[in-house]
Amino acid sequence: MNILVIGDIHGCVHTLKNLVKNYWKPEDSVLILIGDLIHKGLHSGRTLRYLRKLSKKFPDSVIVLKGNHEQMVSNAFLKGKKYAKWGNLKKDIRLQGLNVKKTLKWICDLPTIWENDNIVITHAGIALNQNNNTDLDSPNSILNNRSTIKNIGKLQIFGHIIQDNNQPRFFPESNSWGIDTGCWIGGGLTAILTEPSGKILEIIRQPTIQSDL
Repeated sequence: MNILVIGDIHGCVHTLKNLVKNYWKPEDSVLILIGDLIHKGLHSGRTLRYLRKLSKKFPDSVIVLKGNHEQMVSNAFLKGKKYAKWGNLKKDIRLQGLNVKKTLKWICDLPTIWENDNIVITHAGIALNQNNNTDLDSPNSILNNRSTIKNIGKLQIFGHIIQDNNQPRFFPESNSWGIDTGCWIGGGLTAILTEPSGKILEIIRQPTIQSDL
């Protein structure tokens, strides 16, 4: 099975749906969402409802990873560390007819990494100075890193940082792709289709749909 990796969504549910409809074939590829599903954009609740439904329908071929914004939710739900958008998120979830507690727990339980023998996919990439730090809240964690990516001998695909000119970028020194292209500010949603070997088959660019702005 090939692998289709989609960058940061940030509530741009209409753009996400369009990309999935046009480019994902469940019989041919695993779909991986790279995290930061929520906040910033207009439709966090709708995005969660869509992805929960999609992952239930295709439990073996849809993988939703945690980003730093989902970690904010985890810290608020599990540790009581509230943040500015916490109340709005819960309201948005409720407006979509979702059970708030179950939805928040689903977010908390999301995995932080997907990998095979040739590819590693995380939200923010493995930092050059990561040194096996497992604290997800640390600045150089796989959810928060903004520093140089480490070459680990595998292809890395990450999001988190909006790339220059809202275009996906390949970093040859670390053999990594940055695919956050700022969908929520009109930069479009980026996806990468790759073989399990790490061979890139297609770079997909879905322009941001107006109803997400």
